[in-house]
Amino acid sequence: MDETPRRNGLEHMFYEVGQFPELLLSAADSQIDIKLKEDDFDGLLLCGMGGSGIACDIIADCVVGQIDRPITVQKFPELPRWVGPRTFSAISSYSGNTKETLTMYRQAADRGCPLVVMTAGGELERLAGERHDPIIRYGIGIQPRSALPAGMADLAVLIDKVCGTHTAADIRRAVPDLRRLVRRFASDDGLAGSIARSIAGRAPIIYSTAGITASALRWKGQINENAKMVAFAGSVPDFNHNEISGWSRRSLSDKCVPIFLYEEDMPTPLKDVFDSAIDTMRGYGQDVKVVKVKGVTVLQKTLYSVLLGDYVSLYLAKLNGADPMEVTVIKNLKNRQNAALAAGSSPAS
Repeated sequence: MDETPRRNGLEHMFYEVGQFPELLLSAADSQIDIKLKEDDFDGLLLCGMGGSGIACDIIADCVVGQIDRPITVQKFPELPRWVGPRTFSAISSYSGNTKETLTMYRQAADRGCPLVVMTAGGELERLAGERHDPIIRYGIGIQPRSALPAGMADLAVLIDKVCGTHTAADIRRAVPDLRRLVRRFASDDGLAGSIARSIAGRAPIIYSTAGITASALRWKGQINENAKMVAFAGSVPDFNHNEISGWSRRSLSDKCVPIFLYEEDMPTPLKDVFDSAIDTMRGYGQDVKVVKVKGVTVLQKTLYSVLLGDYVSLYLAKLNGADPMEVTVIKNLKNRQNAALAAGSSPAS
């Protein structure tokens, strides 16, 4: 008889988030067999929804300054008209059954794009197998949202292979620091728990710089899914006068809390924009939370802030008495969306 104690939903998600560095390292050490060369394509298209889409965002942020061709993240099931045979496309879905991603895959295949598929199985794996497209297989047995580190690292290895970048090596070097951060953030009296307690009961609005927007999106998504809370994300300098007007209502502080992911080494002009927004909001009586983001490179900052946000979402779930593993609401929405997509693709009667 198996005497291993069973974890409840919250305990299990704490365990999965704690595996972040190991999933990242395992995928960063993987080998990808693909014959594509830089001369074979003019641009890169990274396609995915949810956590897979965030992984695409993160790696695009990390490599955009290292490659000499455009890279685009697509999260809508209608590819741009410019996508064609010279567009290298990576299609990612953990389950392999995400309808929007399957639609993007079929469109990319129909347009003759060089393709690589990233999945743990499902219909996407079946279709890619029939076409003999290269497949990068995720490990199974975790929540799709917990596959983010594997998705990031697999994309990094893939882009390193075809573009000559070095993001996978940078990921491997970051793992020891991430292991230390896991121990710090997982502690009840650590930074993540402190942030969660300071914002509990209010809807968080997370702001980042335009360079690490994926971090704010991940915070939002994890708070939504793990803590079952409404949350929003934005970026600076896109933050404008219209938005600050909304924060001028002092009573808003009872319902919402702004969180700034504050990079310690921001260029002075950007720092001035951040500081002026923070000072203005505080002048209106808003309880602004400033979260210092450690790191020098985009990758280091993103890994730090993403891991911290994952733990904040779990401590919020704990405070809310929420089960992060409960996904009935998400399944209901997906069923409705899938039905709508299926109806939209049916021939007119």
